[in-house]
Amino acid sequence: MGLSIGSYLISSKEVPGRWSLVVFLKGCNFRCRHCYNWRLITGEEKAKVKEEEVLYEVRNQPFLECVVLSGGEPTVSSLKDMIDFICRVKEIRPDIRVRVDTNGSEPEALRELKEVVDGFAVDIKSPLEKPDLYSYTAGVEVDTDAVEESIRIADGMPLTLYRTPRYPWLGEGDIVLIKTFTDRLRSPWHLNRFFEVPDCPFNRP
Repeated sequence: MGLSIGSYLISSKEVPGRWSLVVFLKGCNFRCRHCYNWRLITGEEKAKVKEEEVLYEVRNQPFLECVVLSGGEPTVSSLKDMIDFICRVKEIRPDIRVRVDTNGSEPEALRELKEVVDGFAVDIKSPLEKPDLYSYTAGVEVDTDAVEESIRIADGMPLTLYRTPRYPWLGEGDIVLIKTFTDRLRSPWHLNRFFEVPDCPFNRP
């Protein structure tokens, strides 16, 4: 059946210093406040991009250095379909590196994907020591132990990085806790600007 792809774009921002083809997969197990891709989750994004369209770009854009599987949340897709797709990318362009962007909720999926990708971008949405705050941000109850396990699995890979939007409900103490945790990791952490998404339906109190 293949992956459920909503859209894709070419960007020089997703992987620092590299031109990347960013593929947005549909579906997510989180309902994050101010999610900028919420239409991929609710089903309002009706577009369906075929895998062959993406592979055409891989084959015909020689400047591409990376493919990024984003979302939504890639790990809610069929793991077999995702691994098959990644292997096809690397068959076409053995030089291309592949990164998967994830909320870290499915460490077993990351463990399998680690065999075929070059790294992960793992979101750290609040201090792991504050599961209630984490769940508030994600809009669902989150197992922060699973997120931490995913972080450990991803750490040190060539393309791995960690990201935290500077949500307005995170205090300076929360930022310090995240930084203290990530300072002990091998891969870099980025504190990113927060962008409000007023029409996101997950912005409930």
